Amino acid sequence: MHRFFRKTSFLLISSFLVSMMALPAFAQWERWHLSQNDQARFDSYYSRWREYREHNDRDQIESMENRMRGIYRDYNIPGDTPFWRVASNAREYRHRFERKLSQRDQARFDSYFSRWQNYRRDNNRGQIESMEKRMQGIYRDYQIPPRTPYFMVASSGRDEDWDDWERRR
Repeated sequence: MHRFFRKTSFLLISSFLVSMMALPAFAQWERWHLSQNDQARFDSYYSRWREYREHNDRDQIESMENRMRGIYRDYNIPGDTPFWRVASNAREYRHRFERKLSQRDQARFDSYFSRWQNYRRDNNRGQIESMEKRMQGIYRDYQIPPRTPYFMVASSGRDEDWDDWERRR
């Protein structure tokens, strides 16, 4: 009987701890749940912001950022939240280069990207530039805008890469 209570207590405490850790994530989702009209507006601003960034149109980039931040204020979304985390169409944008490259070129690009990341960690400027030239060559072959972040084309691109890139905007 004593062993039964120990196991039950352990399960109850574990369940309680797991739910306490999940609660902030759920509360965050609730807080960022925009009305249908506001979500559509935010998604429109986000799409245009992405396009303006590709073309380096500073005035329009700033205009879209101000509009998105206005929605952040209306919904009490922390200012350091990356835009893609609120945009419902971010995944669509992020994956628009998926399967665009041939299998052979994707493998080449992924190899360049992986080496580029390692060279960046080591601060090896010469090799960084070499890998960037190779990746940009593939961009030209497939008409990918030159300012497109490399992780968006690489098979191994992760959400952490996206967050880091948006923070440097």
